[in-house]
Amino acid sequence: MTTAYYGTSVNTHPHGGTPDWLLAEVKEKWGELFDPCPNGFKIDGLSIDWPLNKTAYVNPPYTRGEISKWVEKCHQQYVRGVNVVLLIPAYVDTRYFHSFIYNQAELRFFKGRLRFKGYGGKPASFPCMLCTFEVKV
Repeated sequence: MTTAYYGTSVNTHPHGGTPDWLLAEVKEKWGELFDPCPNGFKIDGLSIDWPLNKTAYVNPPYTRGEISKWVEKCHQQYVRGVNVVLLIPAYVDTRYFHSFIYNQAELRFFKGRLRFKGYGGKPASFPCMLCTFEVKV
């Protein structure tokens, strides 16, 4: 079994592994979601425009060098008019955080560490944050 990033378990949750309770909260607030980086990678969310009529929920690959691409894409789509909810490690010392998130998204930090699906209930080795880019009309 190979894993590309934290949250991946090929056998149970091939992409993301967002805890059910968190995904339920996001769906309750935003309704039907568009996932630009879905299980099985059926689409390349980095190369397309996302629909304007759905909120994008993004739990991107956590591989080094990948998070920044997704953060920039989320910001780009937000500027286009897409509401975006992004779940990433809470690395607030990065260039992408200061360029695309800080003072532009609503931030939610979690007490303790998230327990991603597919890891036997073990907590993540890093803190996470939920970044919400809400288009104001």
